[in-house]
Amino acid sequence: MLSTLRFIFFTIVTLALIFGAVVITILNTYKPILRAYINDRFVGYFLNEQQFDEVYNDLVAEKQSIDPNVKVYLESEPTFETSYIRDSLLSEQNIYTNLRAEIKTEFTIYNVAVDGENKMTFSTEDDANKYAENLKSEVKDLNAEVKMEKVSKLGETTSIERADAILKDIVDRNKPIEIPKPVVEQPKVQKYNTSVYNGPIVPDLSGTRAWPTVSRYINCDYWGYYGHNGVDLKASVGTDVYAYMGGTVTHSGWDASGYGNCVKINHGNGVVTIYGHCSQLCVSAGEQVVAGQLIALSGNTGNTTGPHLHFEVRVNGVAINPWVYLNQI
Repeated sequence: MLSTLRFIFFTIVTLALIFGAVVITILNTYKPILRAYINDRFVGYFLNEQQFDEVYNDLVAEKQSIDPNVKVYLESEPTFETSYIRDSLLSEQNIYTNLRAEIKTEFTIYNVAVDGENKMTFSTEDDANKYAENLKSEVKDLNAEVKMEKVSKLGETTSIERADAILKDIVDRNKPIEIPKPVVEQPKVQKYNTSVYNGPIVPDLSGTRAWPTVSRYINCDYWGYYGHNGVDLKASVGTDVYAYMGGTVTHSGWDASGYGNCVKINHGNGVVTIYGHCSQLCVSAGEQVVAGQLIALSGNTGNTTGPHLHFEVRVNGVAINPWVYLNQI
C-alpha cells in the first residue's frame, strides 16, 4: 500500500514538473499582445494600446510635415483583442505600413475662379484672396472669387511666379485699350507701311466692309505682346463672326499653329483676313462670301486664355496692322 501511494505521489510530481516546463516554454515562446482592428480590418499586433497611439501619432506628424493644416483621421475607433503570438511575428510585421493604409487625410485648397473657371490653386486662403482682389481691382467687370475645396490628396498648387504670370495675362487681355484715332493729314494706308509691310504700298480694296463682330471692345491690340499679329475683339463663346469683305474662303477648320478653329478669306490683291479661336464654323473652303455674312461663332479654341475673336490681316503672307483696313469702315 505504501509503495502504491509513493508511486502515485511521484507520478503526480513528475506530471506537475512536465506541465510546468511546458507552461514555461510556451510563455518564453509566445507573448501576450493586442490584435488591432479598424472597421473589422486587421491592422497588426501591438504590445499595448499605448504603442498603437505612438505609431498613430508618428503617422499624423508625417502627414502634417507636408501640410500643417491637413486633417488626419481614422474612419472608426480601433478595437483590440487579446492574443498570444510568437516573437517572430512581432518583428516580421510592419505596423507603420499597415496603419498608414487605414489613415484618411483631408486637405483644404483655395481656387481662384475667374468668370467661373479655376485659374489658380493655393494652399492658403490669404494667397488666394490676395490674387482675387488684385484681379478685381485691375479689371472692374471681372468676376473673380475664391472657392474652398476639400480634397483627399494634395495635388500641385500654383507657385507665386506662375500666379503673377497668370494675373498679368488676364489683366492684359481684359483691360480696355484705347482704339487709335485715324490720322487725317495723310492717307491711312501709308500710316503703317514702313514697319509692317515691305511692299510699295498696302493694296487698296474697294467694296462694302463690315466690322468682324458686334463688339468693338479691344481685349488686346496689334502687337499688344510680342508676336501678336492681330487684334483681339471681346466676344463671349457663341458670338456671331462676320466677313470683313467679300471674297473666297480658303480655309475653314482647325489650325494647329495656335488659331484653333479659324476661317481664312482671300479678298484679292494678296489680302487675306483670318478669324481665329472660333467655337463653330459656318462656311466651307471654296465658298464665296459677302461683307457682313455670318461665317463663324466666336470661342476659346487654340492658344488662348479666354473667349475672344482674333482678327488678323495678311498681305502676300505678311501680317500687317489690321487698323489699316478697320479704320476704313
